[in-house]
Amino acid sequence: MRRAQGLGARLEAAMSAGRIAEVIKRVESELAEFWSAPDESRAEPAPKTRASTMNFVAVGSRAEVERLREQAEELAETHAGRTLLITLDDRLDPSSVQADWSATCRRAGEVPICYDRVELTFGVAAAERVASVVSALTISDVAVIVELAPGAPNVLGDALAPICDRLVFDSAETCLERIAEVARGTRAPLADRAFVRTFSFRELVARFFDDMPEACRAIRRVEITRSAGQKPDPAALFLGWMGSRLGWKFESRGPAQGGAGVAGRARGADGAPIEIALVDGPPAEELSWRRLDGVRIATSLRGEPLSLGCVRLDKAPATVRWTMEGARSAEHIHPLGYRDETWVLTKTIDSLEGDRLLRDAVLAAADWSAL
Repeated sequence: MRRAQGLGARLEAAMSAGRIAEVIKRVESELAEFWSAPDESRAEPAPKTRASTMNFVAVGSRAEVERLREQAEELAETHAGRTLLITLDDRLDPSSVQADWSATCRRAGEVPICYDRVELTFGVAAAERVASVVSALTISDVAVIVELAPGAPNVLGDALAPICDRLVFDSAETCLERIAEVARGTRAPLADRAFVRTFSFRELVARFFDDMPEACRAIRRVEITRSAGQKPDPAALFLGWMGSRLGWKFESRGPAQGGAGVAGRARGADGAPIEIALVDGPPAEELSWRRLDGVRIATSLRGEPLSLGCVRLDKAPATVRWTMEGARSAEHIHPLGYRDETWVLTKTIDSLEGDRLLRDAVLAAADWSAL
């Protein structure tokens, strides 16, 4: 009986693989026919010029598909190539894959520039073949960028992370424990929308220590204020960034006295204790995610106490007050600036200089969050 069941399972798997192969073959054939046909939208038919800057693979839930389509259109304005939109649908035949495609041509002067998009919906059992399907449909010789949207099914993300050239996520929407889990399963560089959005905050905090690096080693307390809300805590990644750069080991984390906020402790590279306090601020009503509102650091310089602060202004939250008090004194007002989400996504794709730094920060942040 067990043997019959095993044979049946192998036969079912073979039939499933055959159906999926037929879908891939159909899509490849139809795309090849489109690209080989001349562009007839002008008086004189001309060959289509195919834009092949990258393969962009966006993975999400069914509810996110429309947003992912809009994102793909906006991204194609500057990074045209092949886009694959991938989701899972438990209403489908478990072993099936549904596929559809579209292509767009736009003029760049006299030359029409064309790019295409393939939408793939997997049944539950077929999802295990997502890596081979994506490998078959991506354009060779250009990078495969995979973005895991907040609702991306784990089975799809786990399969695609090892085969991509760059993995994009948003830690403002996806918990760091999940991101770290995926990161450990791939050698691909990581890119985080939230890390891009908070660049100015990190840059301003790092600036405190430009000409006094010894004060980094004397930090004894860090207080981070962040907006209230149910989304992932942005303080975790900020602490992960600081801790991974300075050699900290996170030791404890729990509710603060009185129940408001979080209290914790780390051990510095020199073995000295570092107090950590996370303070709840008011909700950031204009945002769907939580934001960093302030960072205050207690350290010392040549034995003298030094207090550092980078805090949003209450009446101008896109601006921070940057202060040094104690061993040194200074005060400046800095605008944080604003970038739309298309710019943020583009930056996660193009900006490579922080790749190793982000991986270290994510893993350290996951260690903090797991306490």
